[in-house]
Amino acid sequence: MLILNGSAEYMLTNGEHIKGNRHGFNMFVKNVDLNTQLTDIEKYLVDRGWDNIEITDNGLIENIEDINHAVLINAFKKSQNEGFSVVINNNVMATN
Repeated sequence: MLILNGSAEYMLTNGEHIKGNRHGFNMFVKNVDLNTQLTDIEKYLVDRGWDNIEITDNGLIENIEDINHAVLINAFKKSQNEGFSVVINNNVMATN
């Protein structure tokens, strides 16, 4: 499983976040080839209201036992079934 860390700007005027705020995220991607997934990763995030996406780190997680946070465990499981999942940090990084 590929894991990505980064940040993105919220673009919607509704929802639980404020438009223009940047939040950190962790994303799980079932297909481990990052380069072939970039378009799909972007579409996944944009479809959920996020843009100006910056991936700052990536790596591989071999199995779920390497994760010790319940929210991330659930996201890992979701990506096993659906191909992608993302966890957005509720704390704002910066505003425009």
